Amino acid sequence: MSPAPAWRVAVVAALPQTAPPLVEAVRRLGHTVPVVIGWRRPRAWPGHLLGEHDLPSGVDLVLPHTTAAVGGLLRAYAVDMAVSYGYPRRLPADAVHAPRHGIANCHPSALPAYRGPNPVGWAVRDGREAIGVTWHRMDEELDNGTVLAAAGMPLLSEDWSFTHVNDRVLSVALPLLPTVLDRLAADDPGDAQTGGPPSWAGFFEADYATIDWTRPAHQVHDQVRAWNIAGHHPRLDGPVGVIEGRPWKVRRTSLTAPGHGAGRRVECADGPVWVTAADPLTAR
Repeated sequence: MSPAPAWRVAVVAALPQTAPPLVEAVRRLGHTVPVVIGWRRPRAWPGHLLGEHDLPSGVDLVLPHTTAAVGGLLRAYAVDMAVSYGYPRRLPADAVHAPRHGIANCHPSALPAYRGPNPVGWAVRDGREAIGVTWHRMDEELDNGTVLAAAGMPLLSEDWSFTHVNDRVLSVALPLLPTVLDRLAADDPGDAQTGGPPSWAGFFEADYATIDWTRPAHQVHDQVRAWNIAGHHPRLDGPVGVIEGRPWKVRRTSLTAPGHGAGRRVECADGPVWVTAADPLTAR
Protein backbone atom coordinates (compact mmCIF):
# COMPACT_ATOMS: atom_id res chain seq x y z
CA MET A 1 0.00 0.00 0.00
CA SER A 2 1.41 3.40 -0.92
CA PRO A 3 1.77 5.94 1.89
CA ALA A 4 -0.87 8.65 2.29
CA PRO A 5 0.07 11.85 0.48
CA ALA A 6 1.65 14.65 2.46
CA TRP A 7 0.19 18.11 1.90
CA ARG A 8 1.43 21.62 2.54
CA VAL A 9 -1.09 23.08 4.96
CA ALA A 10 -1.13 26.69 6.13
CA VAL A 11 -2.65 27.58 9.50
CA VAL A 12 -4.66 30.79 9.70
CA ALA A 13 -5.01 31.67 13.38
CA ALA A 14 -4.19 34.72 15.45
CA LEU A 15 -4.06 33.43 19.02
CA PRO A 16 -1.43 31.47 20.96
CA GLN A 17 -4.26 29.27 22.28
CA THR A 18 -5.27 28.14 18.78
CA ALA A 19 -2.36 28.29 16.33
CA PRO A 20 0.15 25.92 18.02
CA PRO A 21 -2.39 23.09 18.60
CA LEU A 22 -3.50 23.32 14.97
CA VAL A 23 0.11 23.19 13.76
CA GLU A 24 0.90 20.16 15.90
CA ALA A 25 -2.26 18.32 14.89
CA VAL A 26 -1.61 18.81 11.17
CA ARG A 27 2.01 17.73 11.54
CA ARG A 28 1.03 14.61 13.49
CA LEU A 29 -1.02 13.59 10.47
CA GLY A 30 2.15 13.62 8.39
CA HIS A 31 1.66 16.94 6.62
CA THR A 32 3.89 20.02 6.43
CA VAL A 33 2.96 23.39 7.94
CA PRO A 34 5.22 25.97 6.29
CA VAL A 35 3.49 29.07 7.68
CA VAL A 36 1.02 30.44 10.21
CA ILE A 37 -0.87 33.52 9.04
CA GLY A 38 -1.54 35.60 12.16
CA TRP A 39 -2.90 39.09 12.71
CA ARG A 40 -1.58 42.33 14.18
CA ARG A 41 -3.54 42.76 17.36
CA PRO A 42 -4.53 46.19 18.70
CA ARG A 43 -2.27 47.64 21.37
CA ALA A 44 -5.14 47.41 23.84
CA TRP A 45 -5.47 43.64 23.34
CA PRO A 46 -4.98 41.99 26.76
CA GLY A 47 -2.71 39.04 27.34
CA HIS A 48 -0.10 37.25 25.32
CA LEU A 49 0.07 37.68 21.53
CA LEU A 50 1.06 34.93 19.13
CA GLY A 51 4.81 35.06 18.52
CA GLU A 52 7.44 33.02 16.73
CA HIS A 53 8.48 31.38 20.00
CA ASP A 54 4.98 29.82 20.23
CA LEU A 55 5.56 27.78 17.05
CA PRO A 56 7.79 24.77 16.44
CA SER A 57 10.96 24.96 14.40
CA GLY A 58 10.47 25.23 10.66
CA VAL A 59 7.17 27.12 10.79
CA ASP A 60 7.16 30.77 9.73
CA LEU A 61 4.86 33.33 11.33
CA VAL A 62 3.56 36.10 9.08
CA LEU A 63 1.52 39.07 10.34
CA PRO A 64 -0.05 40.81 7.35
CA HIS A 65 -0.98 44.46 7.67
CA THR A 66 -4.30 43.90 5.84
CA THR A 67 -6.29 40.87 4.71
CA ALA A 68 -5.63 41.92 1.11
CA ALA A 69 -2.12 40.48 1.56
CA VAL A 70 -3.23 37.03 2.75
CA GLY A 71 -3.92 35.56 -0.69
CA GLY A 72 -0.49 36.49 -1.98
CA LEU A 73 1.15 35.02 1.11
CA LEU A 74 -0.68 31.70 0.74
CA ARG A 75 0.33 31.50 -2.90
CA ALA A 76 3.94 32.39 -2.06
CA TYR A 77 4.11 29.42 0.32
CA ALA A 78 2.52 27.17 -2.34
CA VAL A 79 0.13 25.55 0.12
CA ASP A 80 -2.30 22.85 -0.92
CA MET A 81 -4.89 23.87 1.66
CA ALA A 82 -5.30 25.82 4.89
CA VAL A 83 -7.10 25.42 8.20
CA SER A 84 -8.36 28.33 10.28
CA TYR A 85 -9.75 28.93 13.74
CA GLY A 86 -10.40 32.19 15.55
CA TYR A 87 -9.12 34.55 12.87
CA PRO A 88 -10.46 38.04 13.67
CA ARG A 89 -11.07 39.22 10.09
CA ARG A 90 -13.14 37.97 7.16
CA LEU A 91 -10.83 36.90 4.37
CA PRO A 92 -11.41 38.25 0.85
CA ALA A 93 -12.14 35.98 -2.12
CA ASP A 94 -8.54 36.22 -3.29
CA ALA A 95 -7.34 34.62 -0.05
CA VAL A 96 -10.15 32.06 0.20
CA HIS A 97 -9.28 30.65 -3.24
CA ALA A 98 -5.48 30.93 -2.99
CA PRO A 99 -4.82 27.36 -1.70
CA ARG A 100 -5.60 24.97 -4.51
CA HIS A 101 -7.93 22.88 -2.35
CA GLY A 102 -9.39 25.73 -0.31
CA ILE A 103 -9.56 26.65 3.38
CA ALA A 104 -11.44 24.89 6.18
CA ASN A 105 -12.55 27.00 9.14
CA CYS A 106 -13.51 25.73 12.59
CA HIS A 107 -16.48 27.51 14.15
CA PRO A 108 -17.78 26.76 17.67
CA SER A 109 -21.46 26.43 16.86
CA ALA A 110 -23.81 24.12 15.01
CA LEU A 111 -23.94 26.20 11.85
CA PRO A 112 -25.96 28.00 10.63
CA ALA A 113 -26.75 28.94 14.25
CA TYR A 114 -24.56 31.59 15.87
CA ARG A 115 -22.55 32.74 12.89
CA GLY A 116 -20.17 35.54 13.80
CA PRO A 117 -17.39 36.44 16.25
CA ASN A 118 -19.10 35.58 19.56
CA PRO A 119 -20.92 32.22 19.23
CA VAL A 120 -20.17 30.72 22.64
CA GLY A 121 -20.86 33.96 24.47
CA TRP A 122 -24.31 34.07 22.90
CA ALA A 123 -24.93 30.39 23.60
CA VAL A 124 -24.26 31.00 27.30
CA ARG A 125 -26.39 34.17 27.23
CA ASP A 126 -29.25 32.17 25.71
CA GLY A 127 -28.97 29.46 28.36
CA ARG A 128 -27.79 26.72 26.01
CA GLU A 129 -26.46 23.53 27.57
CA ALA A 130 -24.43 22.48 24.51
CA ILE A 131 -22.84 23.92 21.39
CA GLY A 132 -21.71 22.52 18.07
CA VAL A 133 -18.19 22.41 16.66
CA THR A 134 -18.26 22.75 12.87
CA TRP A 135 -15.51 22.56 10.25
CA HIS A 136 -16.76 24.25 7.09
CA ARG A 137 -15.35 25.33 3.77
CA MET A 138 -14.47 28.99 3.94
CA ASP A 139 -16.08 31.24 1.37
CA GLU A 140 -16.37 35.00 0.95
CA GLU A 141 -19.16 35.26 3.57
CA LEU A 142 -18.56 34.80 7.28
CA ASP A 143 -19.29 31.25 8.52
CA ASN A 144 -21.39 30.58 5.44
CA GLY A 145 -19.55 27.69 3.74
CA THR A 146 -20.54 24.04 3.38
CA VAL A 147 -19.90 21.63 6.25
CA LEU A 148 -16.94 19.20 6.16
CA ALA A 149 -17.26 17.72 9.66
CA ALA A 150 -19.19 18.48 12.84
CA ALA A 151 -19.64 17.32 16.42
CA GLY A 152 -21.31 18.46 19.60
CA MET A 153 -19.89 19.68 22.91
CA PRO A 154 -21.64 20.25 26.25
CA LEU A 155 -21.30 23.58 27.99
CA LEU A 156 -20.09 23.01 31.53
CA SER A 157 -20.58 25.06 34.68
CA GLU A 158 -16.80 25.44 34.89
CA ASP A 159 -16.65 27.02 31.42
CA TRP A 160 -15.74 30.50 32.57
CA SER A 161 -12.99 31.79 30.31
CA PHE A 162 -12.32 32.41 26.64
CA THR A 163 -9.14 30.32 26.87
CA HIS A 164 -10.77 27.37 28.63
CA VAL A 165 -13.59 27.17 26.10
CA ASN A 166 -11.12 27.35 23.20
CA ASP A 167 -9.17 24.44 24.68
CA ARG A 168 -12.35 22.37 24.92
CA VAL A 169 -13.44 23.27 21.39
CA LEU A 170 -10.05 22.18 20.04
CA SER A 171 -10.29 18.88 21.93
CA VAL A 172 -13.42 18.17 19.88
CA ALA A 173 -12.26 19.75 16.61
CA LEU A 174 -8.79 18.24 16.21
CA PRO A 175 -9.94 14.58 15.98
CA LEU A 176 -12.09 15.67 13.02
CA LEU A 177 -9.07 16.97 11.07
CA PRO A 178 -8.32 13.74 9.13
CA THR A 179 -11.82 13.85 7.64
CA VAL A 180 -11.59 17.58 7.01
CA LEU A 181 -8.24 17.41 5.20
CA ASP A 182 -9.26 14.36 3.17
CA ARG A 183 -12.43 16.09 2.00
CA LEU A 184 -10.49 19.25 1.08
CA ALA A 185 -7.90 17.25 -0.85
CA ALA A 186 -10.64 15.43 -2.74
CA ASP A 187 -12.26 18.78 -3.63
CA ASP A 188 -15.37 17.51 -1.88
CA PRO A 189 -17.91 20.35 -2.05
CA GLY A 190 -19.14 19.66 1.49
CA ASP A 191 -22.66 19.45 2.86
CA ALA A 192 -25.18 22.26 3.05
CA GLN A 193 -25.69 23.90 6.43
CA THR A 194 -29.01 22.64 7.80
CA GLY A 195 -30.95 22.71 11.04
CA GLY A 196 -32.80 25.99 10.88
CA PRO A 197 -32.45 29.60 9.81
CA PRO A 198 -29.10 31.34 10.29
CA SER A 199 -28.58 33.41 13.42
CA TRP A 200 -25.94 36.04 14.13
CA ALA A 201 -23.65 36.12 17.20
CA GLY A 202 -22.03 39.53 17.13
CA PHE A 203 -20.29 41.48 19.87
CA PHE A 204 -22.55 42.19 22.82
CA GLU A 205 -24.46 45.46 22.71
CA ALA A 206 -24.10 48.31 25.19
CA ASP A 207 -27.30 47.44 27.10
CA TYR A 208 -25.90 44.00 27.95
CA ALA A 209 -22.77 45.56 29.47
CA THR A 210 -24.74 46.72 32.54
CA ILE A 211 -25.97 44.25 35.15
CA ASP A 212 -29.59 44.65 36.21
CA TRP A 213 -29.80 43.09 39.66
CA THR A 214 -33.62 42.99 39.43
CA ARG A 215 -33.39 40.15 36.92
CA PRO A 216 -33.40 36.46 37.98
CA ALA A 217 -30.14 35.33 39.60
CA HIS A 218 -29.33 32.71 36.95
CA GLN A 219 -29.62 35.36 34.19
CA VAL A 220 -27.19 37.64 36.02
CA HIS A 221 -24.82 34.71 36.55
CA ASP A 222 -25.00 33.74 32.87
CA GLN A 223 -24.41 37.38 31.87
CA VAL A 224 -21.12 37.40 33.78
CA ARG A 225 -20.10 34.02 32.30
CA ALA A 226 -21.03 35.16 28.80
CA TRP A 227 -18.84 38.26 29.01
CA ASN A 228 -15.91 36.23 30.35
CA ILE A 229 -16.21 33.68 27.55
CA ALA A 230 -16.72 36.35 24.88
CA GLY A 231 -13.26 37.70 25.65
CA HIS A 232 -12.02 41.06 24.40
CA HIS A 233 -14.65 43.52 23.16
CA PRO A 234 -13.30 46.26 20.88
CA ARG A 235 -15.62 48.96 22.26
CA LEU A 236 -17.19 47.92 25.57
CA ASP A 237 -15.92 46.78 28.96
CA GLY A 238 -18.49 44.67 30.74
CA PRO A 239 -20.35 43.54 32.62
CA VAL A 240 -20.56 46.39 35.12
CA GLY A 241 -22.75 46.20 38.21
CA VAL A 242 -23.42 48.85 40.85
CA ILE A 243 -23.00 47.50 44.38
CA GLU A 244 -23.73 49.81 47.31
CA GLY A 245 -23.54 52.81 45.01
CA ARG A 246 -20.18 51.92 43.48
CA PRO A 247 -19.60 50.49 39.98
CA TRP A 248 -17.64 47.26 39.64
CA LYS A 249 -16.53 45.22 36.67
CA VAL A 250 -17.84 41.84 37.73
CA ARG A 251 -15.57 38.96 36.74
CA ARG A 252 -17.09 35.99 38.54
CA THR A 253 -20.27 35.08 40.36
CA SER A 254 -21.73 32.05 42.12
CA LEU A 255 -25.30 30.90 42.58
CA THR A 256 -24.37 29.20 45.85
CA ALA A 257 -22.75 30.71 48.92
CA PRO A 258 -18.97 30.30 48.54
CA GLY A 259 -18.47 29.92 52.28
CA HIS A 260 -15.87 31.25 54.70
CA GLY A 261 -17.18 34.79 54.20
CA ALA A 262 -15.98 34.91 50.59
CA GLY A 263 -17.90 36.89 48.01
CA ARG A 264 -20.50 39.60 48.32
CA ARG A 265 -24.17 38.63 48.38
CA VAL A 266 -26.42 40.63 46.05
CA GLU A 267 -30.18 40.12 45.95
CA CYS A 268 -31.74 39.47 42.55
CA ALA A 269 -35.37 39.02 41.50
CA ASP A 270 -35.68 35.45 42.76
CA GLY A 271 -32.80 35.08 45.18
CA PRO A 272 -29.16 35.94 45.76
CA VAL A 273 -26.07 35.78 43.62
CA TRP A 274 -22.59 36.03 45.14
CA VAL A 275 -19.99 38.23 43.47
CA THR A 276 -16.69 36.42 44.03
CA ALA A 277 -14.37 38.48 41.80
CA ALA A 278 -14.72 42.09 40.67
CA ASP A 279 -12.63 45.17 39.93
CA PRO A 280 -13.61 48.64 41.18
CA LEU A 281 -14.30 51.27 38.54
CA THR A 282 -14.53 55.01 38.66
CA ALA A 283 -18.12 56.22 38.69
CA ARG A 284 -19.73 56.49 35.26
